[in-house]
Amino acid sequence: MLLGILYDIIIIEKKGIYMRFKNLLISVFITVVLLYSALENSFALSAEIKNVTKINRMNSYIISINYETHETWTDNLLFRVYCEFDEKEFTFTSATLNNISQGWHKTEIGISDVMKKRYGSIRKYKIELYCKGILIDTKSGY
Repeated sequence: MLLGILYDIIIIEKKGIYMRFKNLLISVFITVVLLYSALENSFALSAEIKNVTKINRMNSYIISINYETHETWTDNLLFRVYCEFDEKEFTFTSATLNNISQGWHKTEIGISDVMKKRYGSIRKYKIELYCKGILIDTKSGY
């Protein structure tokens, strides 16, 4: 009988340790998820594309991008333009933009007239905005 009681105490103690370990794992998992989502949202709030315009100037295209930054200073912004021409698809990338103050800004990505002559007109285009290597916003146009 005494052995049975000791056995029950040992089993209950092991279950208590197991439950504490399980609760600790759940707490760590929830903390990691919350921190990740907070960091992900901090990148998303740093800048956003407001307006995109395709301009046909002297037989070449200029993609004009208006964007807004929300932080006092923003670094490592990059724009990528995916263009679908009549015959082929291409990607054009801006230079990395650094030391951008808070507010509205404009940038342009030029596409040479040779592309238009060789591959035809742009049918569709999509602009992606990256901050510190993470995609934070997209806009499409026709």
